[in-house]
Amino acid sequence: MDADVPGDPPAGAVPDTEPDPDAEPGPPDDKERANLAAVGRRLHHRFDATTGPEAVDRALDEAFHRFDGSRIRAFVPILAERLATDSLRTAPAPDLRGPVSRGGLPDST
Repeated sequence: MDADVPGDPPAGAVPDTEPDPDAEPGPPDDKERANLAAVGRRLHHRFDATTGPEAVDRALDEAFHRFDGSRIRAFVPILAERLATDSLRTAPAPDLRGPVSRGGLPDST
């Protein structure tokens, strides 16, 4: 049998999987980025016609940044989607009519 090497955990010990509380959270990983892209596609599909694509981008960006500094990132995409959805549901609809001429009809220019 091999002797334990100083500094190695004892045989059969469970490795430490707890996050370091002093560690700075890093940037989103590839999986989180892919999940956020999927969230963006769903929100654009659902809300672009009623709120406009800029409002969707802004709502998702604001929701995502509420979790800046969070150490546990696994649920950030779904939580950001919920916050953005709530924000977009309560947002006033944009005025998509465009400029109106003196006769009351939209300008063709």
